[in-house]
Amino acid sequence: MTRPDDSFLTADQLANVQRHADRLLRDAAAYGVFPTPIKTIMEAAKLTVVDDEVLNDGFLQRFVKSAKASVATIKSALSKVLGLFEANDRLVIIDKDTPGPRIPFVKLHEAGHGTMPHQSKVYSLIHDCEKTLDPEITDLFEREANVFASEALFQGELFAQHAHELQFGIKSGIALAKQFGGSNYATFRRYVISNPAACCLVVLEPDLAFNVAGFQAAIRRIIVSKTFHRMYDATMFGNIISSGHPLALLVPRGAKQRMVAPREIVLADRNGDVRECIGEAFKTPHQTFLLVRDERPKIKLVALPGER
Repeated sequence: MTRPDDSFLTADQLANVQRHADRLLRDAAAYGVFPTPIKTIMEAAKLTVVDDEVLNDGFLQRFVKSAKASVATIKSALSKVLGLFEANDRLVIIDKDTPGPRIPFVKLHEAGHGTMPHQSKVYSLIHDCEKTLDPEITDLFEREANVFASEALFQGELFAQHAHELQFGIKSGIALAKQFGGSNYATFRRYVISNPAACCLVVLEPDLAFNVAGFQAAIRRIIVSKTFHRMYDATMFGNIISSGHPLALLVPRGAKQRMVAPREIVLADRNGDVRECIGEAFKTPHQTFLLVRDERPKIKLVALPGER
């Protein structure tokens, strides 16, 4: 089942998050520094980052003088997420099992909770198992923190400026991930949503299922640019890619196949017109990325004799 958008905000909410992220980047003098200096940003936010391996009674007595949650509570909460923000002593606690490429984003996500005043004042401990918030507020706070992390990690509009200088494609996304220090997923997501072109990213679950009819690939998430959304209805992709699907040719199928070179595919736009697009793919152990861009005029269908 395709997952819902975990970063959707209204225009006013987005502007507010961007303002706080910009202020923190300026305080840290982080603009134009590559990879994005996470340690400096966390210090500018006056946050102490700790690994959950050091959590013990002695540590809490030293740093968490006013925390209401016990070590067991924090451990329980951390078992369900990759990071926690403790508001009273401004601690960011990172799960030791968090994949390395995701750590910068997770740290900045928690920094968002601690930097945006309307959030830091509400939470005494993000994800504290002994406390509850209205689910809608919790969901909003998480989406705001996701957007904050993206804005900080990719330095606001600077990412789009650098992306614009590169040829569109998978290799450019990989290069930008290395430049800014983001994970592949966070980078490709930003690459698409900040792109003026009609493009989309379809993220697949890592494993394919095979049967007598061919293969099946489960779609995890679909991210589209504003232009792509105006031109296409992304629900046309459904939840599963199999033989005959418009994106089937882009799915890597061999055990050792990591990339699918750019190739032409056809998609029907919102008007029902068939258009040529260019698609390519990149497979990692955790997910497969299908990157699609519309860059050609719509196909003119010529009627055959007797069909007029």
